[in-house]
Amino acid sequence: MRKNIVIDLLKLKDLYCGLGQVSLNFGNALSKIQHENINWHFLVPEDYIGYFGDIVNYVTKKNVLLLRDIDLWHSIHQEPKILPKYDCKRLLTIHDLNFIGEKSEHKSHKRLKKLQKIIDNTDNLCFISEYSRVVANEHLQIKKETGQSVIYNGVELSPDLAKPWFKIENDFFFSIGVIKPKKNFKVLLPMMQLFPDIDLVIAGNNKGAYANMLKKEIKKLNLESRVHLPGIITDAEKNWLYSNCKAFVFPSLYEGFGLPIIEAMRFGSPIICYKGSSLPEIGGTHAFYWDSFSPEDMKNTLVDGIEAYKNSEIAEKAVQYASSFTWEKNAELYLKKYVEILKIN
Repeated sequence: MRKNIVIDLLKLKDLYCGLGQVSLNFGNALSKIQHENINWHFLVPEDYIGYFGDIVNYVTKKNVLLLRDIDLWHSIHQEPKILPKYDCKRLLTIHDLNFIGEKSEHKSHKRLKKLQKIIDNTDNLCFISEYSRVVANEHLQIKKETGQSVIYNGVELSPDLAKPWFKIENDFFFSIGVIKPKKNFKVLLPMMQLFPDIDLVIAGNNKGAYANMLKKEIKKLNLESRVHLPGIITDAEKNWLYSNCKAFVFPSLYEGFGLPIIEAMRFGSPIICYKGSSLPEIGGTHAFYWDSFSPEDMKNTLVDGIEAYKNSEIAEKAVQYASSFTWEKNAELYLKKYVEILKIN
């Protein structure tokens, strides 16, 4: 008898956030897999009915809880809006617990308590990195019988390239992300004083308190002509910056996976990032790591990384490694997980 699996893709309604893209890419990859013993049921916003083709059954918030005979429910992120009201196997993917370092103790406790309730009713957990798995086990009570696996995200890049709208007249370093304290962009500014002939581009929403602090610091350090905060950029502009930067720099303190370092590595850019959270796990031996945020130490590591990448063999191996993070591989590993949970062939 065929097994019925529900995949929660409701984050498609926020297509341009990280989980929206995860939902889109995972849905696309999984919908290409036909298994003789599985029926796919994709839980989607109403305007995505039919989007993934005809081997998929579509359900929405209005009718998903009317389903019966569901064997497995997969919530692809840790804060689902809907959970099954009936008895079935449950799989939850946990991306990160970054809020522990970002939020107040009160807010962190509140979110942990909510997540704990979900985990208490979950049979199996998947994590997007070993780092995320370790952090979750430190802060949550996970039953011994709960299955735990690590499955890395895929990385999907558009092939389009477009020169950004703003002028860059020198060689440049590049970084990207939400401009908030967790990304730690401020440590790049004193380092940039040691590179008088190089620019820095930090892309991401340039509104808010942390962005305003960065702008003040840039002015204070007389870096206004060389440090650019262009705001949100297009994928094509991002790819051009990855492709043309002298190095990709990423001092982020909290990362469940660290998507930008793999994206930049795909273009053969030297990767220099902080030796913390999941970044050493994901970057492996193909990235260079800051042990401290001393401007001199940061400069030396950055120079060493750029010099190493002049060796074409090192750069080619990094590109090959980064190219191994695909959504097809991700979907195949989840399929194996589903088969294991449901004990089917």
